[in-house]
Amino acid sequence: MSDFLTRQQTVPPPISLFWFTIMMLLLVILGYASWKYHDNPRFVKLFRCLQLLQLACLYLWYISYQIPLANSLPFYHCRMAMFALLLCPKGSKVRYYFSLLGLSGAIFALGYPVFDPYDFPHITSFSFLLGHYALYVNSLNDLLQPAKGKILSIKEIVGYTLLMNACLVAVNLLTGGNYGLLSRSPIIQSQDLVLNYVLISAVLIGTLLLFDWIFNHQHLLERLKKQVKN
Repeated sequence: MSDFLTRQQTVPPPISLFWFTIMMLLLVILGYASWKYHDNPRFVKLFRCLQLLQLACLYLWYISYQIPLANSLPFYHCRMAMFALLLCPKGSKVRYYFSLLGLSGAIFALGYPVFDPYDFPHITSFSFLLGHYALYVNSLNDLLQPAKGKILSIKEIVGYTLLMNACLVAVNLLTGGNYGLLSRSPIIQSQDLVLNYVLISAVLIGTLLLFDWIFNHQHLLERLKKQVKN
């Protein structure tokens, strides 16, 4: 148990092709389950409770082991989405935005997993996996609800993303952290703040606009769902 909760850093655990395939398969299975059961109160409650459990365990560890602010603040994109989906009222613009962000963030994180530098298994790897799968389902459960008109404009999605990432850059400068992967991006191998800000913001905006378009055309999804049932 001491190894599971240790704060002694080593290196991020490697992921074999076998386990990466299992992770992707689970993503597909949970996506289908959410598509089928997003209107089932028990299914929705289960994944909200799993998200709450994951966040509670992680932040109890942060507080108990006095993890530095450079790592423990809730300013990663996915972490913010987790809190927003638990705390924001249904139907609000903020919750809708973070549902889009949570879905895209969970897919990116699980598709290109970057674990914290601790030997597996560890509280951080447990939190990473459970947290992102729960966020993926919770985001889908929200987005698959019947649409009542367009909630956010393109201008709002772009503005929210640019403002959020600018705030994360400021937090990184104050704490020395890497929130939002804006200081040190493992994908583009850059430590240039301006370049990271522009590229990560552009990728996020493009992905959010794509998902916004998809979930504002749910009649196409419903038609596909009926064809699958038949």
